[in-house]
Amino acid sequence: MVKSFLKEVLLGFSSLSDKKIGRDAAPVRLLLAVSGGADSMAMLSAFLELKSDINAEIFVITVNHNIRPENETLGDAQFVLDFCKNKCPCILTEIPKNRVFDEARSRKTGIEDAARFLRYNEFEKTADSLNADYILTAHNKNDNYETVLMRLFQGAGPEALMGISPRRGRFIRPLLNISRSEIEEYLKEKNIPWREDATNFETSYLRNKVRHNLIPALTVCFDGWQSGLDKSLAKIRAQNDFITDSYRTKKEAWILDKNKKGVACCRCKFLFFVSLEEALKLKFLQEGLILLKGKRRIPYSVFEDLMKLSDTKNIIFSGGFCIKKEGDSVLLFKDENEEKPGDVFYSIWIDKPCTFNTPAGTFRAVEKENGFFIVHESDKTCGIGPFKPPFCVRSRLFGDEIETSYGSKKSVKKIINEWNIDYENRNILPIIEEGGVVKGIYGAVFGKKFL
Repeated sequence: MVKSFLKEVLLGFSSLSDKKIGRDAAPVRLLLAVSGGADSMAMLSAFLELKSDINAEIFVITVNHNIRPENETLGDAQFVLDFCKNKCPCILTEIPKNRVFDEARSRKTGIEDAARFLRYNEFEKTADSLNADYILTAHNKNDNYETVLMRLFQGAGPEALMGISPRRGRFIRPLLNISRSEIEEYLKEKNIPWREDATNFETSYLRNKVRHNLIPALTVCFDGWQSGLDKSLAKIRAQNDFITDSYRTKKEAWILDKNKKGVACCRCKFLFFVSLEEALKLKFLQEGLILLKGKRRIPYSVFEDLMKLSDTKNIIFSGGFCIKKEGDSVLLFKDENEEKPGDVFYSIWIDKPCTFNTPAGTFRAVEKENGFFIVHESDKTCGIGPFKPPFCVRSRLFGDEIETSYGSKKSVKKIINEWNIDYENRNILPIIEEGGVVKGIYGAVFGKKFL
């Protein structure tokens, strides 16, 4: 098992490298992203065994996001540092407390996306400082299936359905064709320990729901579904390649400009836009929105709306964007009237009884037998709880969701709208987050109920 695993890892790396790999080749400097989990520990162990064969210098980076309890995050970091001792240099990077929440707020994304963005920034900076040739991450075959299934049911387009890219720039994912069971079997044979992240079993996260609920159900109903999905993905990849090649033959391109209000926009000829086949029009719009917003994921429904521009429907608003016909041109730009979160953002970590101030007023964190309760100064009840410390009291973030009493998910934005909370107050409404999951909304501050 060990030899075949190492062979797969070596093939996964060498097939993606644009450098000659081998004992007689020039040295290659590799930065491995290691969290302490099974996947990254297997990757690290494999490359330590292979480093002579590939003439590699191995460096490790581990990142503490400071969004989980301190004993967990520091424990993970120390575990990686201890394992690397006398084996290879290890760099520990600390993201300051609340930085992930601030980033999620400014990017208008969820916590997971913000943490990933900051983590990859640290990888890039460290790789630059080390003059590393490649950055290796430990995504595996199971991760890829989970990603494809999530994107499929979210209505993703052909490019997104191709799954996790084996290589992006200097990022390489050498374990992408290796299953999680093979990884754990290798670790057990080598007697290599790993850390389990408690949040991996928290089914409030979509990926964990797919992993622990959907995939076992698929395995029961469709034995060998992975093989069928692989075949479908190969067909999608071929079709997407054809669309990309066809798109490259088109002469037109977006021109960056400004509209009459001085807002940055993309411009093209109207007749060209409406003449495009649907698949090419989608590709063209993707290119325009990337120019305006960067490579952040945009729901497919937004593209569906924007593609409907015509002589009779000459202005469309969707997903924070506007597309309009102006003379013989098409203008694509951000919608200035899109609802924006307020400028006030706060985040207070609670790990012991205390009194704290927020823009929504003064609160007490009260410890009781079954956990902590949060009580506003004007609240005559016992407040909201119980919560397990450490937890966070903060203002809302884009994409916040909470599990209802029926077990389903509901967006915090929708709840706020149903409560008819004034716009100036909705951005200071206290949200209670525990273990990266929204556990409560303190609506009583503004005369509403707890949730």
